[in-house]
Amino acid sequence: MVSAIQRDPLFMKVRRVILEAIQSGQFAQGNLLPPEKILAQEFQVSRATVRNALQSLEDDNIIRKQHGVGTFVVPENSRLKMRIDKVKGFYQLIGDSGYEPSIRKTEMSRDLIPDRLSEILEVPRRSEALILKRTFMGDGKPAIDLCEYIPVNNLSSEPQPGEVPDSVFEFADKFCPDRIEYTITEIIPTTVSISVAEAMGLPRNHPILKLEEVHFNRTDKPMIFSEIYVNDRIIRFTVFRTRVSFI
Repeated sequence: MVSAIQRDPLFMKVRRVILEAIQSGQFAQGNLLPPEKILAQEFQVSRATVRNALQSLEDDNIIRKQHGVGTFVVPENSRLKMRIDKVKGFYQLIGDSGYEPSIRKTEMSRDLIPDRLSEILEVPRRSEALILKRTFMGDGKPAIDLCEYIPVNNLSSEPQPGEVPDSVFEFADKFCPDRIEYTITEIIPTTVSISVAEAMGLPRNHPILKLEEVHFNRTDKPMIFSEIYVNDRIIRFTVFRTRVSFI
């Protein structure tokens, strides 16, 4: 059956193996998954770990729980691939797309915030920011090119080389006085610049999807700005819309 899981984060590793079993047909579409107890024994983890992994898959409409029956695999043609309304780290986004995530490089520097971002982040012009540049990979291929601006006044401490978490949300938890409560994303079709083309291995002026994200704390104060270029050969998003009734 499915091999046991040993590396952290544990529930994400369990999730990935279950997802691989679904994609390979080991857990067939429309069929029930084994009970939590059986999965926990197979993976040699707790039922709580399995429950968290299943909840994550259910959030993405890959599986569905039916009271009194069990948990079954949602058929492919009924499944939402990548919901952009779900706030996740890029490791999880790449993993959800069926690829093994990794980071090719992380560059960390200090510089002045561009004037346009000063307005977005509501800081004085010529404020200083910690700038993080990273390229996230999927199966060794560039998937996401990311540049994040964190005003130094929004830091409670500054990371040392090798201490930068994979996720901006974990970064804020560790190095900012407030956690990120929500994110607003603007989606911009564009073409790649020279630097992005080199990072992503794409021809110059190749069409690409750009995301500009502003991350806010619980008092609606902007904390971090993220500029993201997404390789749509690896990651594609689905927007889930519901009908609003007006009375």
